Amino acid sequence: MNINFSKDVNKKNKDLTNFLKTNEDGVFYTGHASILVRLNKKKYLFDYINNTNFYGNSWIFFPNQIIDKRLFNVDAVFVSHIHQDHYDPILLRKFQKKEVPIFVLDGRPEFKSSLRKEKIKVKYIAAKKKTYIDDNTWVYGCLHEYNDIDSSILISNNNLSVYHGNDNFVTEKTLIPFKKNVGHIDVACVPFAYINYYPYLLNGITKKINKSEATRIENLFMDYGIKQSKILKPKIIIPFGSNLFHLDDPTCEMNKGVATPVDFVNYSKIKDKSQSDNYKTMLSGSFCLKNNNNISLYYEDISSQKFDDELIKFINKKKSLLKEIKKIKKIIINKNVLKLIKNKIRKNTNKLDHNIVISAKSNKDDKIIINLKTDSVFFKKQVKIPENCHYFIIEDNEFNLWLNNKITFEEVLGTRRFRYNRNPNIYRVEINQIYTNFL
Repeated sequence: MNINFSKDVNKKNKDLTNFLKTNEDGVFYTGHASILVRLNKKKYLFDYINNTNFYGNSWIFFPNQIIDKRLFNVDAVFVSHIHQDHYDPILLRKFQKKEVPIFVLDGRPEFKSSLRKEKIKVKYIAAKKKTYIDDNTWVYGCLHEYNDIDSSILISNNNLSVYHGNDNFVTEKTLIPFKKNVGHIDVACVPFAYINYYPYLLNGITKKINKSEATRIENLFMDYGIKQSKILKPKIIIPFGSNLFHLDDPTCEMNKGVATPVDFVNYSKIKDKSQSDNYKTMLSGSFCLKNNNNISLYYEDISSQKFDDELIKFINKKKSLLKEIKKIKKIIINKNVLKLIKNKIRKNTNKLDHNIVISAKSNKDDKIIINLKTDSVFFKKQVKIPENCHYFIIEDNEFNLWLNNKITFEEVLGTRRFRYNRNPNIYRVEINQIYTNFL
């Protein structure tokens, strides 16, 4: 298990050294949702980030992502989507200066806009189309069915075929025709967990309901991972894209409730007996090589207990090494601030009879009330929340960053530094989409 507190890119990682000593086609797991794929002695890097302080230092990778300057010596880079644990504009500009081609699946206007703003030139790949990126290597990708964010891609030289699923939970509607078009798959990096804020941050439910809902959702997403694996039928299944843990409290319910890669492997061996030997606890630093149609694996088969124990020790050590985040100045809620919010929310065309209510943790009675039906935004001192509302109580620093337009509301949600109420207490995906996309 790769546990390292150094960010020295000049320090050579021994596992990467062992991988690079070989010439066979293979996959090296750099960590979280990043892999290094070698085909015909060319190296392709997926979803690698150098900035591990994303979402305001609220998350960490465990085990560590491999940090090694040899990972900058590649033939191409792929980026799946815009989220900060997959997309590092500063690093991409460094690759750009080295004239390393950057590939992105086409079809997402928001991602394109961000790339233009960051002055990153990329080569767009058409979705659902076999595209050769050189004489011997081709890719085939698919977008998520409705969220306009996620994508998956397969890369192959017809000897080794590797599916990079990051955290794209596509359904059989997309994945069955995908499999027909790409054929045999050797290695699939399959998502298995979604680190949602529900039920962990929701007020107004009992501990018993919180726990049962957490278990239900944990199993639901592991079942999604198994369903993807059954459709793709790979020789090797790597649990993927959920090596993120919240830094503020190592023993918080969110960290305890979300399945780890080891949990997923153990669960899958019971639920998917037909492919039970294909699920592997491959973590950062693990790799596989293909030679004469045989795949050799180099990884540590660890227990859930060891993983959990090392995780808590790692988070506590990491917290002690981090510098205190500089707090942003408190923003006065005036007409200009409210007008800025109004200009954002008026872009929403789904005019629902519902309110979004937002306040800082230290001033819960000072509420910003956003009416989704009329696009009205006003500030009010009151204890009660209105009927038909989602009410977010945000940590002060993130609240002020959002008011100052330094981060989007989606990024506030990404930090998980808030609590919320629903009135009535029911899940409505259309409301979720509004506050995620327009605030």
